[in-house]
Amino acid sequence: MEDLAQKLKVFRVSKGFSQTEMAEKLKIPQTTWSGYERGRSTPTLGVLIELEKIGFKPFKSPFENAAEDAGLTLEEASDRLDLLANLPADTDLATAEKIISDFKSDQYTIFKYNKSIPLPIPTNKADTAALVLLPLYSQKAAAGTGEEPTQLGTVKSYIPVITDLLRGADPRKCGMLRVKGDSMTDVGLYDGDYAIFDTTQLEGDGIYVITVNGLTRIKRLENRVIEKKIIISSENARRYPKPEELSYEQAESLLRIHGKVIGWIHSHFY
Repeated sequence: MEDLAQKLKVFRVSKGFSQTEMAEKLKIPQTTWSGYERGRSTPTLGVLIELEKIGFKPFKSPFENAAEDAGLTLEEASDRLDLLANLPADTDLATAEKIISDFKSDQYTIFKYNKSIPLPIPTNKADTAALVLLPLYSQKAAAGTGEEPTQLGTVKSYIPVITDLLRGADPRKCGMLRVKGDSMTDVGLYDGDYAIFDTTQLEGDGIYVITVNGLTRIKRLENRVIEKKIIISSENARRYPKPEELSYEQAESLLRIHGKVIGWIHSHFY
């Protein structure tokens, strides 16, 4: 605490700011900043992020330190950073660090909610009733002719899902997309549903999240090895009876497989 307080003061002075000016820049009361320099309190996650934007990097980030304390690599710790970015800016540092330090490479995390802040509780794959947060990507996946060429977009939010729906897949390797269109209704996948996909499953026949020539879609893939073709088909025979075909050569440049669809959550208005 004292080391951080001293470094905050040195940083402020190096910038030529008074305590009042620094507080105004961070949009916090002057008394709050004074408390930081005196070691009476610790900056929140939001304040640390704003400080980093103006060059405050005197030592390893609290998250790197938390990762080391927990015996994690930075790659393992990074699995929590997307979640941290979505925490409220007034989240206290101890809570933010706990989200990383409670995470282990051989575990994943279930969540309870307390005043909108997710509190992690380690569990294991045997706990099929556990909740995990899966990233929901901003791009919609067309069950039709295809969405605009934005790939999967960015992480829009996180949705809690029971692990039983993942069919044994690693939740850290799964994601979700909102379905748009009606070309997969024969298998029960409707417009507005949330499709869950596993990014480690990229081979074999089945239903996949794919990008074809820049358009993100959910389709059934069939690999015809003898013909050296990949068949892309819908599951709505009345509206989309004719499948598409790509040669292996065409697929190399036009087709990207993001992951196999392993389940979905209905959100369709019947």
